[in-house]
Amino acid sequence: MKFRNKLKYRIIVAFLALSALLGALFAVTALTIREHLSTNLIGESIKSNLDEYMEKFSKDPKGTQGEPIASNISATLTTPEKLPLSLPVSYGDLPDGIHDLVEGGKQLKVAVNKRHIIEGQEVWGFVIFDVSTPENESKLVYSALAGVFLLFSIIAYFLAIYASKKILKPLRSLSSMVIHQGNKPKHLAVNFADDEVGQLAQALDDYSDRLANIVNRDKEFNADVSHELRTPLAVIASTTELILGQPDISNKIKLRLARIERAVKQSTELTETLLLLAREEQKSDKDLQRTQVGNLITSIMENFSATIKLKKLNVEVIEDDWLQVKAPAAVVSVALSNLIGNAIKYTPTGTIKIILKSDRVLVIDQGTGVSEEELPKLFDRHYRGDSVTVKGSGLGLAIVKRLCELYNWSVSIHKNNNTGLTAELVFIN
Repeated sequence: MKFRNKLKYRIIVAFLALSALLGALFAVTALTIREHLSTNLIGESIKSNLDEYMEKFSKDPKGTQGEPIASNISATLTTPEKLPLSLPVSYGDLPDGIHDLVEGGKQLKVAVNKRHIIEGQEVWGFVIFDVSTPENESKLVYSALAGVFLLFSIIAYFLAIYASKKILKPLRSLSSMVIHQGNKPKHLAVNFADDEVGQLAQALDDYSDRLANIVNRDKEFNADVSHELRTPLAVIASTTELILGQPDISNKIKLRLARIERAVKQSTELTETLLLLAREEQKSDKDLQRTQVGNLITSIMENFSATIKLKKLNVEVIEDDWLQVKAPAAVVSVALSNLIGNAIKYTPTGTIKIILKSDRVLVIDQGTGVSEEELPKLFDRHYRGDSVTVKGSGLGLAIVKRLCELYNWSVSIHKNNNTGLTAELVFIN
C-alpha cells in the first residue's frame, strides 16, 4: 500500500490541514481585530480628550491656557485666520470628526473640532495621535502568531495520531479477524457495535455466507455427479470386458470395444479427479502414489489415435529424461489429456511434439494459436478464443489450473516463434 493511501496518514493529513486552516483564520482574525480595536479606541480616546478640553476652554479660556489636552498626543488650538505653520494647510479643509492620515511614512489619527465660537471668534481644535505600530512590536506580534500556529500544528499532529489509533482500532481488529478466520469462518458482526464498522462486519458475514453456500453447492454437485457416474461407468466397463472375453468376436468389433474401454477408463479418471477437486485433497497426502509419466502418455495417445489418424497428424513423443510424479495417475492423466487433446483439436495439420523432461512436460503444436491479449484468458472458465471454430465448453484448461493449484504445480501457455502454441506443465514433488 502506498504511503499516501493509508487511512492513518489520511487522518493525520486531514487534522494538520484543518489545524493549518484554523491557525491561519485565527491569525488573520486576531490581526484584523487588533487593528480595528486599536484604531477605534485611539480615535475615540483623542476625540473624547479634545471635546473635554474644548468644553473647558469655551467656559474658561484663560484658566485652561497652558493646560495640556493629553499627555500622549499633540494638540493645537487656533483660528481659521491664524493656522499655525506646524500644521499642514490641508488640515484647514478637514471637517469636524476623526480622520486617518498618512504623513512622512507615519499613520496619524487626527481629531478635528470646529463647533465652538469663543468671544465671537471661531476656534478650531486639532489633536494628532501617531498610531504607527513600532517595528519591534509588529515583529513580536507576528512571532507570537507564528508560535501559536506551530503549537496548534504540533497539538493537531498528536491529536491526529491518537484519533487515528482510536478510529482504526476496530478496523484493525476486523482485519485481523478476517485474516485469521481459517477454513471455517465465524460471524464477525457479533464482536462489534452497531456502527459503521459493525455494518461492514455484517456485510462481510453476509458475503461469506453467500460464498460458502456457493462453494458448498459446487462441491456437492461435483461429488454427487461424480459419484453417480461411477455406477454406469462400472457397468459399461464390466460389460465390455465380458464381450471381449467371448471367442467368436471379430477383430473389427474388438477394436471398437477397445475404444469403448479406453473411453470408459478416461471417464473414470475424470470422475475420480472431479471427486478429488470436490474434496480438495492436498498433495501432501502420504497415500499418494507415484506415476510414471512416459507410460501414461502412451496410454493417452491411444485415446486420441482415431483423431490423429483422421487428421493425419504427426505426433512425436520425445523423452529427454525419466519423469515420475507424486500424484494419482488419474489426476496426471486428466491434466495431460487436456493439454494434449487441445493441441490435437486445434492443429489442422502438421506435427505435435510432446517433450518429457526431468520435472515438466512440453506440448508443442502447429495450430492457429491465439493473440497475445488472449493468452492470459485461456485458463478462465468457459473462455474460448475469438477465432475458435471447434466445438468445446472451455472447461479443460480451467480444470488443469485447479489441479495445479491443488498440487502446487504450474502451467503456462505461450506462443511459438512461427506458429502454434506451447503448453508447459511443471511438476513440483
